[in-house]
Amino acid sequence: MITIPFRVIDRTSLYSLYKKLGIIQTDQQNGGTTQLLKLGLVYDTRDNEPNPMKGIWSEIFFQAAPAFIGNKYSFTQLCINHRQYFTVIDKLMNFAYRLSYQGKLSGDIPFYMLPLLFSSNKPARDGLGGAKTLRGVLRNRVVGDGMFYSNFELRWKFFRTVIWGQNVYLALTGFTDVGRVVQKFKFNMDNVPKDFINQDESFHLSYGSGLQVVLNANFILNFSYALANNIQDGSSGFYINLNYLF
Repeated sequence: MITIPFRVIDRTSLYSLYKKLGIIQTDQQNGGTTQLLKLGLVYDTRDNEPNPMKGIWSEIFFQAAPAFIGNKYSFTQLCINHRQYFTVIDKLMNFAYRLSYQGKLSGDIPFYMLPLLFSSNKPARDGLGGAKTLRGVLRNRVVGDGMFYSNFELRWKFFRTVIWGQNVYLALTGFTDVGRVVQKFKFNMDNVPKDFINQDESFHLSYGSGLQVVLNANFILNFSYALANNIQDGSSGFYINLNYLF
């Protein structure tokens, strides 16, 4: 992890500074393309896809970016995603959690691939931080060769009614998100001042609450607000999305 004093970033972008210091290699500064091969397994016992009251959704897969299909940088990764749902009060309240890990097994991952987290059922998304991973933490704030994160939610369906023949319910959630880098990205530190570098890495924590407006048990409009536990990770975030986070 690199800590940049405020006096430096007042006059230049973080990306420009990383290029100047040689942290981002010259041939990676304009990005690139990567072709991936995947192989894995998915296990699903959920009783309802939009908001399960019980069940498990788990997956494990390997992915590779081999040179023989045109990749300039070759690497392999292991990705594990596990979700589990528990009924607390029948038809009213449930508890859900998600554990996710993505780590490098071999090779060199270019910097422009670091902020991508993978799943078998969704396109690649941002790194840790933001609406889909650590709510309240700045988007892509936490990246590395290997990352772990988890989300914990208590969901309460506190109001039900019928409007124009449509079933509607309102729900409240309380949640906390936590994540950290478990494999650091290795970069050239020859030109990086020593007082810029902080080798320590700890957990990044956020917490918040949300309101969900649900139509016919499958269309979910989700409003959530979260606070970062450490000012270095940001202050807060307000999000409007479709569906629960997981």
